Amino acid sequence: MKSLAIILLFISFRAISQSDTLIVEIIYGSKPLSKNGAHWFGGKLGGHIGLTIGEDSVMHFLPGGRVAATNINSDIGKYIISNKRRFYRTFSSDTLKTCRIFIPVTSTQKQQLLNDSKSFLKEGPYPYAFFGMRCAAACYHLLSLADVTKDLSRSKMTWKFIYPRKFRKHLFKEALKNNWKIIETKGDSKRKWDHD
Repeated sequence: MKSLAIILLFISFRAISQSDTLIVEIIYGSKPLSKNGAHWFGGKLGGHIGLTIGEDSVMHFLPGGRVAATNINSDIGKYIISNKRRFYRTFSSDTLKTCRIFIPVTSTQKQQLLNDSKSFLKEGPYPYAFFGMRCAAACYHLLSLADVTKDLSRSKMTWKFIYPRKFRKHLFKEALKNNWKIIETKGDSKRKWDHD
């Protein structure tokens, strides 16, 4: 009986500590070098950030309608899940400058994120605003649900990660400290890309 209890304890410990991975998907902002090139939302400081939460599922935050300077005048944003191909077609370009950051988590952490964010897909938890929650701060929020990042107030998330470069710098620092894997791709030479 005692050995059975030890075996059950070992099995439950392994189930709790089983590893999984969250991947932060980053598209760098850019502007065209020629007058004929396409202009993107946010320009060079723009871009887009999402979080891979499944085999081919990227959760990301988008405007839900009107985007104003502040939360007061903006419509509620929306979280959606796209496949990777669709996520990377956000700006309708095949040659994007991208970065993928692989964050090891336990299956418990990942399940906590999935459970806590499920309601976000039905109704966004906050407005999408220029000086408010946008994709970088929203991705930080998702990571905090998995206990990867510190839990911050919405206003702190907003100002600390107001645009993607600030969030990238934070993630690169954490990746260096925690030995997270990073994969980067260069973008089209016909565009001026944001830098780190």
